[in-house]
Amino acid sequence: MYIMRRLGRIASLLCVTAACAHAAPPPKDNPRLRALFDADQSARENGPINWTILTRQDAERRAELRKMMTNHTLSTGLDYYEAAFIEQHGQEPEDFLLAHALAMGALAKGYTDARWIAAATLDRYLQNTKHPQIFGTQTILRTNATTHQENPPTREPFDTTLVPDSLRLILGVPDLKTLASRLAAKDFNSAEDDN
Repeated sequence: MYIMRRLGRIASLLCVTAACAHAAPPPKDNPRLRALFDADQSARENGPINWTILTRQDAERRAELRKMMTNHTLSTGLDYYEAAFIEQHGQEPEDFLLAHALAMGALAKGYTDARWIAAATLDRYLQNTKHPQIFGTQTILRTNATTHQENPPTREPFDTTLVPDSLRLILGVPDLKTLASRLAAKDFNSAEDDN
């Protein structure tokens, strides 16, 4: 009886080992999504930007992304990260909320580079639903309608009391002091102020 139990355990281990050897390979990043992401980012690198054209191109990229999502072709953390950046260039609050969900998906898949975009998409959603941002990732540049001069940049409305700097830093967002100094210096080329 003892020998039979031992043989049964060995057979079970062999089956598990064989199953592991034939397990599906890890998912691969979606190359088409990478191309969309690269186009999304490069369209914002060189100025001046023709916003009419860029808005149309953004809508086309989001439409293709949503087809990919319907067809379940996003699988890796990087896929969800890139999708979040594409989706956050939408026009409606739902676009920003979906972008936030995609960033959370990237984080859930272990892609920690998605920390900042998770914070930024939530800030963008809050701003577009008439709520103050909470991380300070969104800088607003406005022109005075009367004088046509550029108003000073602002992050307002911004609830600086809800999220502590410790959480901001965990999510890759600078602390309040750094955010204020960058705003004063009009330093908007940092990762947390663009894209």
